Amino acid sequence: MTDAELDAPALRRPGRPRDARADEAILDAALEVLAEVGPARFTVDEVAARAGCGKATIYRRWPSRGALLLDTGHHRLGLHIDDPETGSVRDDLVVIVGELVRKMRDTAAGRIMPAVVAEAVTNPEMRRVLAAFVHDRRQTALGAICRGVARGELPEGTDVELVLDLLGGMVFFRVLMADQPPDTAGIAAAVDTVLAGVRARGR
Repeated sequence: MTDAELDAPALRRPGRPRDARADEAILDAALEVLAEVGPARFTVDEVAARAGCGKATIYRRWPSRGALLLDTGHHRLGLHIDDPETGSVRDDLVVIVGELVRKMRDTAAGRIMPAVVAEAVTNPEMRRVLAAFVHDRRQTALGAICRGVARGELPEGTDVELVLDLLGGMVFFRVLMADQPPDTAGIAAAVDTVLAGVRARGR
């Protein structure tokens, strides 16, 4: 798609919403660049070259490199997990955590995550990208735990965020730092241990 084609709708219809096709082309190109070079060497120039447009086209849509990274993270990094809704909070969490491990280990989005985490340590823009990304991806597990509380499987007042931290932290540590992704039995053991602690604390 050429720069003229990307900008044409806006030129024909001033004041109308920006062309969604242009957004998609740019975000696709941004994901390619991010996957190949990581966030540290991610540049608007390279994205513009891949998308076949000028930098001005990108900056009319995203005010900064960080804003483009944020949207790329939200819309292209993936790692979304469908809600299994098995009827059991324990079984839901085993499925959800297992899928997270698989996606972190086997997908392009998962392979990008170490570089995203590394840059987030020193780059405030990337920290916002990562925080928003993690928040969105926690919603499926959050819903499963809330259903467990509503069904009486977990005590009222369960600290849902703490449960998510314990399980998600285990996955991130084992996959990103220790290079020892947990197998199915390890995932089940982690879920059982955390839920047993939640129930004991409730009593």
